[in-house]
Amino acid sequence: MIAIIAWRNVWRNKGRSLVVMGAMVIGIWALAFAGGFMQSFLTSYIQSAIKHETSNGQVHHPAFTQDYDIQYYIKDYKPILAFLAQTKAVESVTSRSLVNGMISSSRQATGVKIIGVDPEAEAKVTGLNTLVGEGAYFAGISSNPVLIGDKLAEKLKVNVKSKVVLTFQDLEGNITAGRFRVAGILNASSVSISESSAYVLKSDLNRLLNIGDNVHEIAYTTTTGTDDEALARKIQSNFKNDKVESWEEISPALVFMEQMMASMLKILIVIIMSALAFGIVNTMLMAVLERIRELGMLMALGMERSKVFLMIMFETIYLSTVGGPVGLMVGFATVSYLGKTGIDLTDYSEGLEAIGYNSILYPTLQPMDYFQIVIGVVLTAFLASIYPAWKAIKLKPIDALHTV
Repeated sequence: MIAIIAWRNVWRNKGRSLVVMGAMVIGIWALAFAGGFMQSFLTSYIQSAIKHETSNGQVHHPAFTQDYDIQYYIKDYKPILAFLAQTKAVESVTSRSLVNGMISSSRQATGVKIIGVDPEAEAKVTGLNTLVGEGAYFAGISSNPVLIGDKLAEKLKVNVKSKVVLTFQDLEGNITAGRFRVAGILNASSVSISESSAYVLKSDLNRLLNIGDNVHEIAYTTTTGTDDEALARKIQSNFKNDKVESWEEISPALVFMEQMMASMLKILIVIIMSALAFGIVNTMLMAVLERIRELGMLMALGMERSKVFLMIMFETIYLSTVGGPVGLMVGFATVSYLGKTGIDLTDYSEGLEAIGYNSILYPTLQPMDYFQIVIGVVLTAFLASIYPAWKAIKLKPIDALHTV
């Protein structure tokens, strides 16, 4: 009965109630959209880093990642490639030889990470071929082709088919150098790829390093929904002499960003819900003050204060929660639509790509994010209902009846 009376009381002033519900709809829609937009930044950055840099997992010699000494190559790597190729959760796999060195043109020189790749396998794992903005993917050059990033090309002042020299130490510690010609220039949002990486054929680099057919790194991608941590542990259990890491272990910064973004979403929920709570409390206080004589009459006729308290709480919760589902549905529809079409930020592409983001973002929210919003709405409704209800039961019936 109290709940029915409270529901009718809500609609005694339809204009005011609709304004509060409209504010809830807009607030929750804004919360869902802002959360989805923030998530799109994180997803864009992490997916780009996994796709083009870390992959879903990597295998190294246990000592290699400490100082990238080329003598620590993976011994007997072919069984690992065969195992990964037979694993259903693994989508594609490639192997690389790596060395740190110098790249120099006729005008500039700088430090660079030199990566020897198998072009076909590398294209499947990292999509390196899709990043070629000028020139061709290891084509058009008769010998020793190299791919470099656009920022590095700009720094070296070189173009497609320009000559560059790569210098590094071979397996015996001798300084060796090779003359390469730029086959293509990469346009990547990754700072590492665009500024400090040079991709050459694995056969060319291995010949100069004098390491035969050995490799320093195996990288693999996994199918959607794969638990990368569990898969890395499974591979590790089969190859105990090597070091297998998932992308979370390879790049803790990505994990930190993921956790930080989740915390920021919670903070955003608190801020928006707090603003809505103050609006709801203000509205309900006005409703209580307008009905002082009515509430005093109810208590004078014997209505228990606990029931008055409950009635005001019901009214506040109705006001708070009726707009919630509508706002949530509108927010879900907006995030779903933009998640397919994307938000085009091409006008800011230069700045976004400089810090590793794509210029087209796709908002997305996980079911848990919507659940957090629902919890926020319910909690806000409950907390916002306490003060107006407490204010109502503090009224003295005699004083309330004499209020003009």
